[in-house]
Amino acid sequence: MSNPELVIHPTSKKLLAKLQNDLPQSLLISGQKGIGLRVIAEMLAGKSIAAKLQPRDAKGNPDENGTITVEMIRQIYEQTRAKRMSRQTVIIDNADRMSHGAQSAFLKLLEEPGLHTTFILTSHASNKLLPTIRSRVQHTALRPITTDQTKALMTQLGITDPTKQTQLLYLADGLPAEIRRLTADDAKFAVQAAIIGDARQLLQGTPYEKSLVVQKYKSDRPGALLLVDSAIAIIRRTLSAKPQQTLVLQLERLVTIREHIASNFSISLQLMQFVL
Repeated sequence: MSNPELVIHPTSKKLLAKLQNDLPQSLLISGQKGIGLRVIAEMLAGKSIAAKLQPRDAKGNPDENGTITVEMIRQIYEQTRAKRMSRQTVIIDNADRMSHGAQSAFLKLLEEPGLHTTFILTSHASNKLLPTIRSRVQHTALRPITTDQTKALMTQLGITDPTKQTQLLYLADGLPAEIRRLTADDAKFAVQAAIIGDARQLLQGTPYEKSLVVQKYKSDRPGALLLVDSAIAIIRRTLSAKPQQTLVLQLERLVTIREHIASNFSISLQLMQFVL
């Protein structure tokens, strides 16, 4: 747990230290997007990483909104059949992006694991995994880092401008991986800040202002997903300060809308369902 790139909530750090000393054969680590699950999984696996699976788009490029296909799982099945004398670890990043067929194929791997093979799954939505998979893995949910840790990370990264510190806290408080991504890319930071403004308008604007937001994103699926993610983050932040049933219902609707947009449903129809 000495990797300087890792910033982990103290409670989660204790849990991970125990896991690192006695890694189960099948582990699921979950947490909020931007917490750094992939890096944590790599840290737990150490030098034993034999393969890393991650969602891919139709062209085969890495894409967090893509799919882990049954063919990818079958390749891992063949790879883990070979006899080994030392441990090999397979990391499945964003495991909830496995297709139904891929999850069924992976379940067979869990039921008949190869000798000395360990699986580490990461997920931001572990409820999307089959119950039969969840019942066969040890699940550890990780917490976002504290605000003090976020501020210390910003200082470490050389972010001293008070305005940018405030913006980063709003965009990614508790999310060290997202903080690093935003501070490393000024263009991405500017885009994300603009999307946050649009998300606020989607949540709080007049019907006309909300419809303008829908029009802006109706042909931009990646942007629409970021918009909904930002709206979800705003509601979660508000809920943590002042729980309200209406906000809980809004959050549930947005989560469903995000799933539909990620599954290639009509962007404008999905967003308009929230507006109306």
